[in-house]
Amino acid sequence: MLLSEIKDYLKTKIECPQWYSGKIDATQEQCIGVYSIPGPATNIALGGLANTSYSTKAISILVHWGKNSNIAEQKAQEVYNTFFGQEAVIGNKRVIKFDMRTTEPIGVGTDSNGIFEYVIEIVIYYER
Repeated sequence: MLLSEIKDYLKTKIECPQWYSGKIDATQEQCIGVYSIPGPATNIALGGLANTSYSTKAISILVHWGKNSNIAEQKAQEVYNTFFGQEAVIGNKRVIKFDMRTTEPIGVGTDSNGIFEYVIEIVIYYER
């Protein structure tokens, strides 16, 4: 599963003027970025890769959203709710579970331009 596939999936669920993977353009007042983060150890079933039914992709989503903290938090919660307890197919792979690492989006303050930012970390378990 690729970051670009996750970004494309989010585009179908969330309104956002600019989308990024790997890095955002911090000059934009409203954008969302998808990043890779360290995840759980690789799982290989007894019997080898051919018998392994799932894999994981650990991601962090940065919601970089305006100078109003309330509106930024609402957008971050909208993104969080897109994953929490949901079913999905991303990049032609069925998602088994979205394992949310926190109970809500985490506010990380503002950037140097005064834009509020929230982070959402997820481990995606999906069928191989």
